[in-house]
Amino acid sequence: MNLIFVLYIFLDLVKYLVFADVILSWAQLLWIKWRPKFLSSIIDPLYSHVKNILPTSIWPIDFTPIVILILIIFITWLIELFNPGSLLQYNASKSNIF
Repeated sequence: MNLIFVLYIFLDLVKYLVFADVILSWAQLLWIKWRPKFLSSIIDPLYSHVKNILPTSIWPIDFTPIVILILIIFITWLIELFNPGSLLQYNASKSNIF
């Protein structure tokens, strides 16, 4: 059961990092070009793997973060399909931290 919780934590972390990367990319519209190196070192390999498999750019819009978030949702669904109730236990343990 602990391995499943570690996987959920990893997927949550990747999800939050993708959201942070998207928000920082929107900041470039205001001529603020700031992207932490740890963020790019974690997210860029994920983006490159997805871009090698699927063409995700249409003109200036890049749909790679959406594809990654859909993959995270799909993986979470698969875990919940094979181990029912694990997501509910994970969410309950998350709320008991604070």
